[in-house]
Amino acid sequence: MMDILFEQNVIQNSGLAAETIWQAVSEGYEGRGRAEGISLPLVFIVLPLTFHQRSASVLASKAQPGALYKALGEDREILIGLQQRMQAMSDRTFAALSIAFDSALLKLDVGSDRQLIPGRRTSPVDHVTVEVKTIMAAAKRVGQAFSEMSPTQLSAQLNIRF
Repeated sequence: MMDILFEQNVIQNSGLAAETIWQAVSEGYEGRGRAEGISLPLVFIVLPLTFHQRSASVLASKAQPGALYKALGEDREILIGLQQRMQAMSDRTFAALSIAFDSALLKLDVGSDRQLIPGRRTSPVDHVTVEVKTIMAAAKRVGQAFSEMSPTQLSAQLNIRF
């Protein structure tokens, strides 16, 4: 059972947000055979999905491949308010990206597509709390979706626009 203040506690932690984005980018990068990174706009999906208790729980419980499809098949309601959460959390995403770049968790490939690549291969922290483990597992599933679907497919499936 997750803490009632789950979303309030995690949303105020920019360091955790940076690590969560790193986890998704790292998983997506590995899923693409380390051949290409993750398009910068896609990271704005990560926190609204992983820092939302219902979405994180559903995503974390799914296995790859197709974890995002499976999660949406089980609970379409995780999409409710996603666009609004994405917009509301954009400042938090920017703050997390700043920490991730400053700490070398992430690097920006400044080619034509502005892709993010992980700056390290292993997680910087081993977490012990169930809530944070759920967030990290959900971030892995989001990263897997990055490697399985194009940005257009993700936008259509999640009913969002950038």
